[in-house]
Amino acid sequence: MRWSFWLEINLSALRSNLKRLKSLVKPEVGFLPVIKSEAYGHGLLPVARTLASEGIYGFGLSDLDEALRLREAGLALPIILLSGFEAPWLPEIARLKIIPAVVDLHQLNLLASFSRKTNKTFSLHLKLDTGMGRLGLSPEELEKAIEILQENPQLRLEGLMSHLACAEEPEKEITRAQKKTFAECIKKLKILGIKPRFFHLANSAALILDKSTHYNLVRPGLALYGAYPCEPQATPIKLQPVMTAKAQVLSVKKLKAGQGTGYGPIFTAPQEMRVAFVPVGYADGYLRSLSNRGFAWIKEKRVPLVGAVSMRVIAFDVTGLNVSPGDEMILLGGPQKEVPAEELASRAGTIPYELFCLLGRGSFRIYLD
Repeated sequence: MRWSFWLEINLSALRSNLKRLKSLVKPEVGFLPVIKSEAYGHGLLPVARTLASEGIYGFGLSDLDEALRLREAGLALPIILLSGFEAPWLPEIARLKIIPAVVDLHQLNLLASFSRKTNKTFSLHLKLDTGMGRLGLSPEELEKAIEILQENPQLRLEGLMSHLACAEEPEKEITRAQKKTFAECIKKLKILGIKPRFFHLANSAALILDKSTHYNLVRPGLALYGAYPCEPQATPIKLQPVMTAKAQVLSVKKLKAGQGTGYGPIFTAPQEMRVAFVPVGYADGYLRSLSNRGFAWIKEKRVPLVGAVSMRVIAFDVTGLNVSPGDEMILLGGPQKEVPAEELASRAGTIPYELFCLLGRGSFRIYLD
């Protein structure tokens, strides 16, 4: 356990973000928060318990181990495995009453065969590939899938779903085409007399930007954790950061003009300056691509990262500030979004999802509520 670097997870902010997202949809629309990959690095069980207390339909996961942890913790809400399943998972899926999203005809046949052999019933969601080119049945395979379901009444179609490739751009041609294809597949089901309980298409960006995608179940992910999946100015609600990454200053030293710091060195002091060293690096999930690009917050001021991000040390220019060893620094987030995840991710050439997941992997967390 490293007390010099930690994450503060604000569960009150999580509750607030969920409520603000709920304000964008009709009351009858269900919420399926996506909490896969350790709730995007925020901590699976504390996040799940918090969301469960706020009136949601269930949880979206992609890993059976995380589903098992939820069940062992006493969380009985529905769990949907959004990315399909592996054949060895089926006994546990049945035991834990997990709902698989079936992503191709092979999986559907596996599920049908297992259910017949074990005399077990399953609820499932069919996942369609409406244009993302990733997981999902093609629209042309939908009728075949329905045939298999009709031959196997122990399989209950609970939902039809798809995933948008460019949800943050609702007017983009691919987005319009995907929405049209999904709507056509729903019509096809109605003609066949099939009426699933749920239709769902909207992730965070679609939930915020495009009411036509809401149907009767939505799958917020990134927005729950306080990062914007689209341009903030296009968002009708204000989101609060849930994760704040903090560290204590380890050492402070002066650099002479012309003196370098760190590997390379890829940074040389243009004049005499003070540098604060923080015991965090790429081993902790702080991306090396932030070398000479990152920034942090200390003493009410933004300070630039100087030099290379190494395995366990980064350096910041604190010239003119009264910074001492032991002082607290915000590396990501902050109560007033001092270090926005969106901006830091952009500087690293990545997305907030990756920052959250990497920093949250194995870090010590303090939960605030």
